[in-house]
Amino acid sequence: MKNEKDLSRRNFFQKFSIGFGMGMVGLHKNIQRKDISMPLISGLSEKNITARLLENARLVLEVSCRAKSGETLLIIADETLLPYSPALASAAVELGLIPAIMDITDYLSSKPYQDGFVLEPLKAAMESADIVIENLADTWVSDRPDFGRLVGDPDYQDKSLTAKRRWVIIQCNGMEKWEVDPEEIAAIPKRTHWLKALLGSAEKGHIISPAGTDFTFGLGADSMHTPVLGIVPFYGEVAVTPSLESTSGTFIVDGPTQQNVRPADELDREPLRITVEAGRVKNMSGDPVQLKRLKEFIASGDPPADAIDEVGILTTTLKENDIYYWSDGTHHHDRAHIALGNNVRRDTVVHGPKHMDGEICKPTISIDGLIIVKNGIFQDSVMQNTGR
Repeated sequence: MKNEKDLSRRNFFQKFSIGFGMGMVGLHKNIQRKDISMPLISGLSEKNITARLLENARLVLEVSCRAKSGETLLIIADETLLPYSPALASAAVELGLIPAIMDITDYLSSKPYQDGFVLEPLKAAMESADIVIENLADTWVSDRPDFGRLVGDPDYQDKSLTAKRRWVIIQCNGMEKWEVDPEEIAAIPKRTHWLKALLGSAEKGHIISPAGTDFTFGLGADSMHTPVLGIVPFYGEVAVTPSLESTSGTFIVDGPTQQNVRPADELDREPLRITVEAGRVKNMSGDPVQLKRLKEFIASGDPPADAIDEVGILTTTLKENDIYYWSDGTHHHDRAHIALGNNVRRDTVVHGPKHMDGEICKPTISIDGLIIVKNGIFQDSVMQNTGR
């Protein structure tokens, strides 16, 4: 991949310096803006970076981003990440990195960005940096700075999810309060890579749940297994794009969904019951209002969004993942999700034009009969005992 080549420090600064000329950069010693509301820790500046905040910033860089002395770090800051950027930059300096902060708040709210304009100085800086960190709203909003929009290539949002290029989305909310063992963060990629290898040699997976899920998803040559390690530091997943022909059964969505079909404040209603044959929806039942929304979502796609586009197997066991991100209540640490969609590029990307995750609570997941998740919790002992 072109963007994965090594680039020199000089190249990074030459390209990044263009941004300074355009007035796009907020240095970490002067980040307070009167026209920006920062509700999380308003007015945070370098002088009140606490020891815990600095320690957590180091954790993100050292463990999640695999940062090494001498590397360059670009922090793309919106109004949510901007208050935390001084801590990240300070931790970077302590680790021997070369950090820079670019404030893109006004760019994101501009009409050109809404219309698809790509800011070339920002794109050049991203491509030159060893590590890029951004905040990303976990639900769709018009000023959402996903990597695909920032560089003008929609595929880059999916590509970044693997963290191979080290373009990462930081779950920065509450960073000054996190209390987490670095070893628990380090365990997430270990589980993820182990699971990806296991799936690569397997034929099928099976999910059951207390609500009644009994669902088989096809593996083998026609499936894809994408490690999701680019949402840091608390999240991890293997996103399985299953073989459609060998995917069937019934899954019960008793947690929330994306796309506001079954929102988190309506979980007291009858769950959605979705029956699948050969990888496509055949029957549905549930709360009438939610069922109507689901049918509308499926019909909104061209082709219809009735295919099983993803089975998401989580590799995080951290409740912090649920607390500090995922405002729609999805992707919690003790659940799995199955996505309906209309992805026609199943060997390339996980997310098609239409994509909706539905949460299965407390699932038990087996791969070729080997239980890897039990009642929603990843089984580390199974991973350790297989010797793989």
